[in-house]
Amino acid sequence: MDAKAADIVDLNFAYSLGSISLQQLIEGLPEEPQRFYMFGGPTYNNLGDQAIAHAEKRFFDKFFPEIAYIEIPEPNTDQAIEELLPLLRADDIIGYTGGGNIGSVYLNHEEPRRKVFSTFVNNKTISFPQSVNFEDNEKGQEELHKSQAAYQKNPNLTVVARESQTLEYLKQNFDVNVIYTADIVLSLKPDRPEFDRDGVLFIMREDSEKVTEERLLEELSKNLNYLDDEVERTDTVLPFKAYDGDEKTTTDLDEVRISERKWLLDHKLDQIKSSEVIVTDRLHGMIFSVITQTPCLVFDNSYGKASSSYYNWFEDLNYIEHTTEKDPQKLLAMIEDLKQCEHSAVHDFSHSYDQLIDLIKK
Repeated sequence: MDAKAADIVDLNFAYSLGSISLQQLIEGLPEEPQRFYMFGGPTYNNLGDQAIAHAEKRFFDKFFPEIAYIEIPEPNTDQAIEELLPLLRADDIIGYTGGGNIGSVYLNHEEPRRKVFSTFVNNKTISFPQSVNFEDNEKGQEELHKSQAAYQKNPNLTVVARESQTLEYLKQNFDVNVIYTADIVLSLKPDRPEFDRDGVLFIMREDSEKVTEERLLEELSKNLNYLDDEVERTDTVLPFKAYDGDEKTTTDLDEVRISERKWLLDHKLDQIKSSEVIVTDRLHGMIFSVITQTPCLVFDNSYGKASSSYYNWFEDLNYIEHTTEKDPQKLLAMIEDLKQCEHSAVHDFSHSYDQLIDLIKK
């Protein structure tokens, strides 16, 4: 990292801590480079979203080191819009972080996204790889109309879909440019130590997207214990950091800082890489398994982003398997089969980002 890039990282860190304003950050930037402002930076405890933010920064470090990359924490959205508008240059690019929260379920993310898209209408605007879920009810349709109106105010907006289900939904329901890539976390190739693999690690949701019955998981755990398998339960949500949305206001937990993001992610990847098999209904439980070459059995979430992603990107990997099976004995057999898989195949999804790279270059 050259001196200018290091200075930009330091400025961004100071801004994320509230030590300086966005205006002061911009005034401290070198004059020459083009600037990319990534809105929606996560400050909460979902490691999937933190991994996305980390991967987005690494993506720019690799492909666009000449661009000044500025991350704007999501809670700063309103103030950042006010500060950035008079300082924005014609060739600056506006971005919004990827994830799985376009839709009516996570309005604390969708509402600031609408503000950003409908404000910076004269600059190239890119929504990084996302999944969409507008509920099929009155509330879902009402929120869909609000998002359609906001997105369509921006003629320079491109929304990136990370699985085919979202791609088709966006094409049918939004009058915006849409492209298709893998989840941005799949651009990472983490250099983690080798571990002796042992035990089965369950990475299971505890939120509104959970559809796998707890009774089934308990029965499966008992059967694994009977075979002398060590079973551990975890999640990609960190219990010691501030929660997403309104829940975090009821706690005194710290937010996730940019400086600790990689450490927290590496710790989870090492836990996964030291396991024989992962059982998960988390999309990023599956993705973390892929980037660590760890055998994984995948259940779906409530609206199908896990299964859609599996069949789009991972069906050819013999150590990743999606299932709709409900019989604990059959699931046990699948886990035993996964233990025998060779898991040395290195994932390479770099070709999937070609359109996104070209879009940023234009």
